[in-house]
Amino acid sequence: MDTPMTGTGPTGMTSSETTPMKSTSGGICTACGQPLGNRGLEQFLGKLGISEEMIDNLRTQMQNVDIDEYLNTARDYLKSSSAKAKTFTKENPGEVAAGVAVLAVGAGLLISALNRD
Repeated sequence: MDTPMTGTGPTGMTSSETTPMKSTSGGICTACGQPLGNRGLEQFLGKLGISEEMIDNLRTQMQNVDIDEYLNTARDYLKSSSAKAKTFTKENPGEVAAGVAVLAVGAGLLISALNRD
């Protein structure tokens, strides 16, 4: 059973036209070309102990969510955080350089460990 979401996406289409919530029968979305149905994801969530009922409950709750509002809030947060990061970088260049060096060493160790396996 498909449960459409409401709201308008970036293409001007409503989410119900582009985002079927559930389809186990397969097929291709006519709007975006993506495969319909997420049986693999549902099986994975089932292995984690998340039941079909919990997934359906989440779908029902997500019907009334205004995704654009949340995205705008996230964009505003990132803009303000970016400004704070720039200010901190200008005031504390040594600490930022040390942090970058630690990240580089950590990434190198991680890559080394992954290549060993």
